Order: sequence, then C-alpha cells, then structure tokens
Amino acid sequence: MSKYVCKKCGFEADTDKWMWRCPSCGSVLDITGKVEAPKITLGEGDTPIVNLFGFGGNVYFKLEYLNPTGSFKDRGSAMALSQAQKLGIGCIVEDSSGNAGISVAAYAAAAGMWATIVVPQGCAPGKRQLIEALGAEIVEAEDRTAAGNRARELETRGCAYIGHQWNPWFIKGMEKIASEIRAQLKGIPDAIITPVSSGTLLLGLYNGFKKYKKIPKLYAVQASGYSPLYEALHEKNGDKPSKLADALQVSNPPRLEQMKEAVLKSGGDALVVSDEEIVMALSKLLKAGAIVEPSSATALAGYMQLVNSDKIKDKEKIVIVLTGSGLKYPEVLSLISH
Repeated sequence: MSKYVCKKCGFEADTDKWMWRCPSCGSVLDITGKVEAPKITLGEGDTPIVNLFGFGGNVYFKLEYLNPTGSFKDRGSAMALSQAQKLGIGCIVEDSSGNAGISVAAYAAAAGMWATIVVPQGCAPGKRQLIEALGAEIVEAEDRTAAGNRARELETRGCAYIGHQWNPWFIKGMEKIASEIRAQLKGIPDAIITPVSSGTLLLGLYNGFKKYKKIPKLYAVQASGYSPLYEALHEKNGDKPSKLADALQVSNPPRLEQMKEAVLKSGGDALVVSDEEIVMALSKLLKAGAIVEPSSATALAGYMQLVNSDKIKDKEKIVIVLTGSGLKYPEVLSLISH
C-alpha cells in the first residue's frame, strides 16, 4: 500500500486522504509503495523520441508537447486527478501560468469535476481561452506568487487544492517518462536536458531513473530572472527577467532541495538562458519542424551552451525534452524571422 512520507520531519500516513503538503511541518510530501496507473486518462504519455534535421544522430528530442493538451503536465494531471476522483473529490482548484491550468482543466472535465484555475495577469491569451473553453472557472491574481496564495485560499471553500508544484501525486505521474526514454533508446542516455521551473519533470526523471543502475546527467535549464535552482548552486543571476518563457516564471519552488539533489547526484548542472538565446533556439526548432513554445526552446538553448563550453562530447547520447506546444502562441511565433 502506498504512503505519504515527509523526509523533513518523518511524518507518514496512508494515502486514503487528500494531502498536498505535510500536515505536521508544512514541507513537501513524497509517496512510497505501489501506485496504480491513472484511471482518468486522455492518452497521455508514450510520446515520440526523434532525431531532428540538423542536430546529428546522437541528439534525440522527446516530444512532450504532443501530449493531449500540448504539454508534459498531462502526465501529472492524470495521476493527481485520478487520485482525487478515487477519494470522492468533486471540486478542485489549481494555480498556473497556463499549461498546468489547461491540463488540470481538461482532466477535471474528463473526471466530471468542477475546476477553478487561478492565473496571473500575464497569462498568455491563448492559454486562458483554452482553460475557459474546457469549462473551468478563471480567477485572476496579480502575479504567479499571488496566484498560488489565492488558490490555497479558495481551498477553504471545500475544493481540493491540486498544487502541481507541491502535489506528490503530480510528481509520481511524471516518473513514467524515464522508462519510456529507456525503452525507446534501448538504454539510458548520457544526459537529459530539460526546462525547469517548479521541478516536477526534473524530479520525475530523477525518481524514474533511480530504479535503474544508471542515472543520466540531468541538466536543468532556467529562464533569466527566474533561476532559483541555478542561484542555489552558483551565484545570483543578474540578467533581466525573461518575457518569453512565461511557463518558467517560478521564483520559489517548494521542492528546491529535491531539485538540487537531482542535479548534483546525477552529475548534471543548472543553466540560465536569456530571451535572445531562446529566440535563437526557437528559430532552429521551428526550422526543423518542431512547433514548440518559447519555454520549451530553453532546453535547446541550454544544450547549445553545454556544447559551446565543451561539457557535452560529440559521441554522447543526449535527450532534449520539448515540453509545450507552440500552437498556443501564434502571437509569439510570428516574431521569429525565417
């Protein structure tokens, strides 16, 4: 049977009640033991892994933007909403800058649940419209931090707070990506490069690969101005805040210590990329046929940094995770010159 576990204070409990953080000390929770596959599904996971033109045969792109709602978040939403439904929950609330909100709204609809999504004022119009079209109620907050605070206030109305940055079920749902990559490549790559904000995908990769004998080097790419993981491992990043990477604008991820562990124990690192680097990487991806959002392009920008600094060798097998669809961003994609 699965259990909630708090590594900070030692709290443990069965998973027969909804918990998104430790009731004893307020820290993040993890889940141990056997976990069933999601019952609420829209066909998430099993995304392709491909070589793209112009990048060589040892560089593979994991196309997470081909998940049902256009982002990797569907893996976590499927698991979290399945658990909520199992516990008889009929009303949920989530905070998001866009992708998680769309994903949670879609899976709530599939589960027959009422969903309220709290978004920051800068939420991309296309993402906001999708959330509303999926039947969710939208509540607006001043910024990303305020959105999280407001969502937790709304939990008192009787709705369960999903809280993908905190939720241990959301993290658990991400773990299957590791076994997928291993099966698709018929082995474990030397390194995986992924965009990182709250760390759910990074931790899913790390936890998923821990069951094997080898963990690939995990490189976490953050946007300038929103790089708490990079700053925890290196010096403060003084670059101006990114305007393009709206999906990565998390300043205080609750799982920061776990994120540091994942990067350091895997032998990887954290990187920061600027909007100029994002535009360059996005242009390269579009010209290779990959229609991704700017936040996804940070992974390729990070790869280019690693190659230029000679931290990645020619013969190493590399996976670059492309996390979100560019079809939600026609106004941004039009800025890319061809």
